[in-house]
Amino acid sequence: MVSKKFVAAMKSCVSGKLPAGITDNHVEFFAQDSQVFAFINGELLHIQQWPREIKDVILADIEKHPKALACLVEADIVEEDEMISQYIRCRYSALDNDPDMINGKLQASEYVDCQLRGTCPYEGRLCDLLKAPYGTLTKREIEVLRLIPEGLLDKEIGDQLGISILTVGVYMKNLREKTGCKNKAELVRFAYLKNLI
Repeated sequence: MVSKKFVAAMKSCVSGKLPAGITDNHVEFFAQDSQVFAFINGELLHIQQWPREIKDVILADIEKHPKALACLVEADIVEEDEMISQYIRCRYSALDNDPDMINGKLQASEYVDCQLRGTCPYEGRLCDLLKAPYGTLTKREIEVLRLIPEGLLDKEIGDQLGISILTVGVYMKNLREKTGCKNKAELVRFAYLKNLI
């Protein structure tokens, strides 16, 4: 016979973790196509529906980052909702399990895996580069990191990227040094936590 304690635990068991803002009072931002949304108090809201206090917090954060503000102005993104939308898209739109806003305070910006990486003139100023505990990852290191979870050998990674196995070895060494990861399994976990896989 199954215990009542087990049955109670079974009834509350959930597979996976929900993004912030769905069942708690935190906020999670994300972008889909050209739209920016937020989970706020259990609701999925488009930017026009966001409460004024959330927009004010974002505007205050933009002011704290003059390089990001300069990029927005240079790109002629100056209308309030458009500015907020682009700022969130570039700094907070990775849909993950870490709240972007807690108790009305924006958290540290996150690495957003944008299709313009490597070609955007505002890269590293409007958005964040991929920071690891001991350095910032380069575009090529990120490309190598993404192929590790596929179970490829270093030679196969080199073949896919058009580089030698020796060069792959250098990138692997750099990845281990910058992330503090000791092996490929730990690098896969790092890639997962950074929403690269």
